[in-house]
Amino acid sequence: MNPPRLIIFEGVDAAGKSAVCNGYLKMLIQHGIAAKLLAFPGNAPGTLGHLVYQLHHAPLSMGVEQLTAASLQALHIAAHLDAIESVITPMLEARETLVLDRYWWSTWVYGLVGGASPDTLQALINAERVAWGRWLPSIVFHVTRRFPLRNEPIETWEALRNEYDKLAKREEKNYPVRILPNNGNLADTVEQAFSMSFGDN
Repeated sequence: MNPPRLIIFEGVDAAGKSAVCNGYLKMLIQHGIAAKLLAFPGNAPGTLGHLVYQLHHAPLSMGVEQLTAASLQALHIAAHLDAIESVITPMLEARETLVLDRYWWSTWVYGLVGGASPDTLQALINAERVAWGRWLPSIVFHVTRRFPLRNEPIETWEALRNEYDKLAKREEKNYPVRILPNNGNLADTVEQAFSMSFGDN
């Protein structure tokens, strides 16, 4: 059984994406497939991702009173570049299997819904694509859900979900994209993702 090399889970917050990621990793390991799970860009202490996480979620604690949607996403892209160059590319070059919780999709969707210019977002994402180089996803799972798992502003949540739907359709011509509904039992969703991963092999 040859695993995909770069497996990505994307989707709106409160769709259960991270729980599916963790369950999927456990299933890979149960089947004897060595793999690692990384959040993108991550929040490990001592990393740029950690600083960006703090700026995003608690800007006042960092002495920042306000961030525009575009500047926030630029910070995320900077953290992405750092993670790609320092952690992800070396892992892929070493032929490790990597499960990634988020991709640049989130920059586009959250930036767009937040009011950032599409042209600005596209320029930022183009810079990230240069950093990815030859590495494209083996498969992207777009985790969807009819209703959020926690209390979310429903209009914003639905706007984010709709933009993810549009992006998934656009990107499926570039690499395999699979819609992964997460409306029922988590174990069933994980099993479906695993089956989709190896169905074409």
